[in-house]
Amino acid sequence: MGADASPLPERAGDHWTNQWLPARCALCTDPCMRVVCAPCEGALVRVPEESCPRCKLPSSNAEVCGRCLRYPPRWDRLATTFMYEFPLDRLVVRAKHGRYWGVFEWAAAITHEDFSFASSTLIPVPPSPERLLERGYDQAALFSKALGRRFSSRVDESAIIRIRETGTQATRNWVDRRKNVKHAFAATRSLAGEAVVLVDDVLTTGATLNECARAAIDAGASSVNACVIARVNPPRARSRIQKFNRAVA
Repeated sequence: MGADASPLPERAGDHWTNQWLPARCALCTDPCMRVVCAPCEGALVRVPEESCPRCKLPSSNAEVCGRCLRYPPRWDRLATTFMYEFPLDRLVVRAKHGRYWGVFEWAAAITHEDFSFASSTLIPVPPSPERLLERGYDQAALFSKALGRRFSSRVDESAIIRIRETGTQATRNWVDRRKNVKHAFAATRSLAGEAVVLVDDVLTTGATLNECARAAIDAGASSVNACVIARVNPPRARSRIQKFNRAVA
């Protein structure tokens, strides 16, 4: 199932045009009353059926993978539907930078409830001030609100904040990402006894989510899970060694 068309701001003259012309799929542009048409949605690369419940990378019998056993993330389970590959990556970028907010409603509508969202507090990963100023909105908060409406969950946008500026993660390698966000987040209130779901748009290395999970646990959260729209497929170990001159777990 898909979400309704995106609430994009209308330009002058668009109102009457939109009354007569059908909406179009964000990927193939065919006439469609959904953000993504059924054929395009079915062609997107999804997480494997047999995937690790903590990182959603392939794992035999859907058991916790060796990497998560060796380097366990601070969250318990991860809910996500897609791998961050073409053309979904273009769609997420369009949503983040082009104000195509219907993507977040669509993504929430097809998110599987791998754990109880209804009894959890949804906390969006806080953006950096420069990103928030640049975009004018918080994409993780929009996705959180869409999930909250679907699952009737509480959303608390201010429960976790950045306590120091970290700069962008996009240009950093896998090692520097972890160093860059270490102890960069803190809770603004007690989360004692609350089941927390951290929400973001894309999981790359998990460094930012891990630090937010640490902040939630330090504030007393009874459990911490995570939910993202898509999960980046990491490069193979040999590729990481060639690119960064060292193996990265």
